[in-house]
Amino acid sequence: MTSTQQSDAPSPGDHAHSPPPVLRLRLVPWDVFFAVTLLATLVIVAIATDWYSGLFGFLTDVCTGDECPPVPFGVDFYIYPVVWGGIGAAIAAALLGPMVSLLKGWYLSFWPLLAIAIVVFSSVAGSMLTAYSVPYWHWSG
Repeated sequence: MTSTQQSDAPSPGDHAHSPPPVLRLRLVPWDVFFAVTLLATLVIVAIATDWYSGLFGFLTDVCTGDECPPVPFGVDFYIYPVVWGGIGAAIAAALLGPMVSLLKGWYLSFWPLLAIAIVVFSSVAGSMLTAYSVPYWHWSG
């Protein structure tokens, strides 16, 4: 009859004394250069220019308050969440994306480009929602 107890002795395949794994970063100089340049350009454009009035100028047309007539499907309630959610997602992509890329070994420079694309997409989506809602707000039927 065999014993049902297991031995506490390490097996030959046990690597109890092996060193901990080392985190290796795979960086390409041109990729780091473009990522830093694009992030710096994003910061300068966001702080020193008037880009937001061109992208988000439609927000002045949004009817807020209780006196606004209803819009079909309540589309007008999604304008601000789409715009601010897009801006938040773009900031997260620009700041957290390169860190993820460092750990995963991906290229760094596509994250700032993704952030720009997200901001443009949220601007276009918010503008389309506003354009759909404006006739209902100004309708005097």
